[in-house]
Amino acid sequence: MSREVLAAISRTHDLAAYATDELRSLFNDWLGEIEAMTLEAIAASGSADPDGIAAALNIGRDSAIFVLGKLAREGRITPTGATRRAGKIQPLRRPSKP
Repeated sequence: MSREVLAAISRTHDLAAYATDELRSLFNDWLGEIEAMTLEAIAASGSADPDGIAAALNIGRDSAIFVLGKLAREGRITPTGATRRAGKIQPLRRPSKP
């Protein structure tokens, strides 16, 4: 992870101590919307290139990387073989039920 992202996370953590429950709830709602838009952009383009996601959502590249990392940690997307080397992430395919 880049130093800028780690610094932003540290600043966010520091500010979180002062945030009210209402502000935290609003942020989580907003982040949920960004996550949904990210998944839609991945489905539409077939890839999760951070630059492409940033452009599609009108957010910074570091923000796109943060959201993609969060989605990956939650198992909602996962790096796949051939595209992993290109730095792309694909949606996690759920096994079909018999």
